[in-house]
Amino acid sequence: MNPSVTLSRSIQATREAAYRAFTTSIGLLDWCADAAGVSARPGGHVFLWSEDGYRLLGAVARLEENQGVVWEGLTPLAGRVEIEIRQKEDGSVVSMAFSGDEGQETQLAFWAPALDNLKAVLETGLDRRVYDRPMLGILIGGSLDAESQPKYRTPVPYGVILSGTVAGMGAAVLGLEENDVLVELGTVRLENYHAFREALDGRKAGDEVRAVWYRGGERMEGLLRLSGRPEPFVPPTPAELADYTQEIYSRLDAELAESLDDATEELADYRPAEKEWSVKEIVAHTIATERGNQAWIAAAIDGHDLKDWASNTNCLVKAIVDVHPTLPDLTAELHRAERQTLAMLQRLPPEIVSHRGVYTNIVTMLGEHGLPVHTRMHYETIRAQLEAVRKTRN
Repeated sequence: MNPSVTLSRSIQATREAAYRAFTTSIGLLDWCADAAGVSARPGGHVFLWSEDGYRLLGAVARLEENQGVVWEGLTPLAGRVEIEIRQKEDGSVVSMAFSGDEGQETQLAFWAPALDNLKAVLETGLDRRVYDRPMLGILIGGSLDAESQPKYRTPVPYGVILSGTVAGMGAAVLGLEENDVLVELGTVRLENYHAFREALDGRKAGDEVRAVWYRGGERMEGLLRLSGRPEPFVPPTPAELADYTQEIYSRLDAELAESLDDATEELADYRPAEKEWSVKEIVAHTIATERGNQAWIAAAIDGHDLKDWASNTNCLVKAIVDVHPTLPDLTAELHRAERQTLAMLQRLPPEIVSHRGVYTNIVTMLGEHGLPVHTRMHYETIRAQLEAVRKTRN
């Protein structure tokens, strides 16, 4: 076996935060993986998958709480990884020693920049894989498939359906709109969500990229200027985060009340098409999304990742309306769900706040550039839908 090679980084973070980064799924996802799983016990599994091609599958050979972890029997690169976490005066030193008969260059090529990102995440909360990447400024409503292709009248069976754009960013400036189908960026066909990474690889904020999209069957093309990713405001304590989030909820609740002004139960039951939601079902969807927030936060506290929420599932949306059949019932339930989220934020454990990556992810999900953008898009749909129904009945 070849002698081991070692990488080390000095990080201004506690040993507990560094240990969590190697022993929980959410911890690995924060800084080095796009999919990951860990069973933090001797003999447990560890796997991670990165979109840049790196793979790791092995077993947890040893753990010393807040001091180190050993992975071994790794595939596709057989060997051993020894992770040591040492306390120092202003933080920790994290070292990774790699031993094996082959693949050390591959290990170093992946883990050297990954450890740089671990330092950034634990010190600032910002995943540089995300915050160094430029933004299009789009909201994604889904991917085009054979079933939805006739509705959008595209000549190609692929693309990303937009549910809106972010004001002031490149897509909005170029003129993209809700229900446009974006099919190409540069020379990359958008056949799935992962194609965005390929299309934006090597680009930076201020660069222009050719965009092709369809609107009502018409092909459109233009140069989209990439935007920088705004760094979030991060309240320093759970109590301040709850206050910050409550202010956002208060504004959203007022916007919903305005959207529903003078709406009758009959109008709110109207569905524009067989597979589209009524106003009541849109409100039910926001309730399901709020509950999904809570499930994601709970999973993150436990060290797990909850990737796919069920808030778009029709049977769930319709079941919420079945139990809360009137607009007052639905809005009251939404307010209850919001209050429960605020109560959860008040009770966030200290180790989550000290693990800056997880805490920052919670903040960005709830903050103005996170799910409120999605919520406001739905409230605009409610306003437009009610206005259209009223016009047809006058």
